[in-house]
Amino acid sequence: MFRYFFAIASTIGVFSSQADAKSVSWKFTKKPIQLSGYPAGEDEPDYVLQMTCLPGAKVRVGVGPYKDIGKGHAGIFSVTLKSGDRSATLSGKSAKSTNWEMTVARELRTEMPLSSAKELLAVLTNGLPITASGVLKDSWTVNGLASQTAAFGESCSKN
Repeated sequence: MFRYFFAIASTIGVFSSQADAKSVSWKFTKKPIQLSGYPAGEDEPDYVLQMTCLPGAKVRVGVGPYKDIGKGHAGIFSVTLKSGDRSATLSGKSAKSTNWEMTVARELRTEMPLSSAKELLAVLTNGLPITASGVLKDSWTVNGLASQTAAFGESCSKN
């Protein structure tokens, strides 16, 4: 009996955490090699997360311009992304988003070799909603994200 109660409680927890998560549409492109997530259902939104492959298998990561991270502040910021038992902490400076001309928003931006992005890729492929904490507090859905992250990693490793 206790096992059934635990199974039902766990199922409810998974569904309620997905219901609380902001609905995000994820998109992978080959040119440029890029993975982006945008809030679904908004006109001209800024992304929640964007990874761009740079020459030499480096990755530029931008997080949170839709929340305008670091507006008017200098220094290093950090965001921890967590999905299930996996987590990755990103630290970087506030920078103009790639959509700056449209949104006038700033993001946490960092760059790293693809080989150093293993924790981040593990979070993005876990299959459970992603929770952001630190200077950004939010939760995102991950529909289709695992396969698109795999395609991004494969394409970037060849760059």
